Amino acid sequence: MRKILLGTTAVVGAALMSVSYAQAQTAPSVRVGGFLFLKGIYADDDADRNVAVGTAPGAGQTQRFGRRDRFDFTNEVEVHVLVTGKAANGMSYGAVIELQNDNSGASGSGSAIDLDEAYGFISTPTLGTLRFGEEDNAAAIMQVRVPTIAGMGPDGDWDDGLAARQNAVTRRLDRAAPSLLTGINDGNDATKIVYLSPQFFGFDFGVSYAANSGEGERAWRGIQPDRGDVPGPNPQRDRVDLKNEISAAVRYRGSFGNVGVAAGFGAMRAEAQDLAIGAAAVRDISAYTAGVNVTAFGFTVGGEYTWGRYAGESVGRAPVQRGRDNSSHYVIGATYTIGAVAIGGFFGEGEQDNGGVLADREQRIWGVGATYTLAPGLDLLAQYNNLRDRNVLATGILQAGGSNTREADVFLIGARLAF
Repeated sequence: MRKILLGTTAVVGAALMSVSYAQAQTAPSVRVGGFLFLKGIYADDDADRNVAVGTAPGAGQTQRFGRRDRFDFTNEVEVHVLVTGKAANGMSYGAVIELQNDNSGASGSGSAIDLDEAYGFISTPTLGTLRFGEEDNAAAIMQVRVPTIAGMGPDGDWDDGLAARQNAVTRRLDRAAPSLLTGINDGNDATKIVYLSPQFFGFDFGVSYAANSGEGERAWRGIQPDRGDVPGPNPQRDRVDLKNEISAAVRYRGSFGNVGVAAGFGAMRAEAQDLAIGAAAVRDISAYTAGVNVTAFGFTVGGEYTWGRYAGESVGRAPVQRGRDNSSHYVIGATYTIGAVAIGGFFGEGEQDNGGVLADREQRIWGVGATYTLAPGLDLLAQYNNLRDRNVLATGILQAGGSNTREADVFLIGARLAF
């Protein structure tokens, strides 16, 4: 596979160099963009009841249990550095570097800056675009998802205010987000190669390949099994994570009179960990997604259906144990835009197998909301979302201190500045 990819890259590179030299070249220029998103979130969540509050108790102290506060402000920031240039033969080239505050930092500040995506590209109108670096896979880039307004959706900004799954014994939280209804390959920017074709009669396609789930210059990943959370000597090439991820997608975008149509299909496959704990009991990952949107007279109506052999809260990122059924979810939604106002709503359900005689995990999410463009690039948002999760059970983990059913109501107001 790698030899094929390298050979293909060489052919594409040679073709790019054969383009006419009659066009003027442009030295690389740098533009800075991004967004700032202030959110006020009120969450009435079953998982916020009967939890440990405060710091861990010292000698002679008793740990207090209670309910978390329902309201909080959060601030999300991304700064995008865009580098673009043009060669004398007409080939465009450059890089995209996205910096974000990723809920990390000293003393739990949540304000430290890290890289979201960082990739270079070369592109021509006739041959398409080749991206190389940390980027989504082809299926994620080209996926046609349910129509939503800014900040909304089945895995939108509303679930930033929800705790992840809770361990009924230690009352500590898993890191995984609560929503099962995510996009394919959600949250993974493994270093990879991506090819995106030009559009032909409304159709385009893409393919991508990642050797493993590692990002950046990091050569070491994983932990030493006998030393807890101490970083250990497990290179990302030691088969302790997903490997040989291949993805492909095809999409159509066009119009028929006053009606616009977008439809797409995407797929991915990745080999499960060879050397991770319990790896012998899991299967390789496969995931598929299909979606369609129809737009006319200010309305957009559509949906998505995603299914495959995967587990966990992010589609295509965790293997499923042998003997368990596949996972799936669907989402339908609609938006309407008139002037500076946009309104929208969605409804979705997902299902994953808990294994054995346990009932399947069933999740339902729906939401409604509106945005108002106060000025160019400045939007005001308000939305309500409801989450209902049944049979939330995974290796001793239950919700809300022992119950396996979780329900959450989330109200979000916010201001989003894009620049």
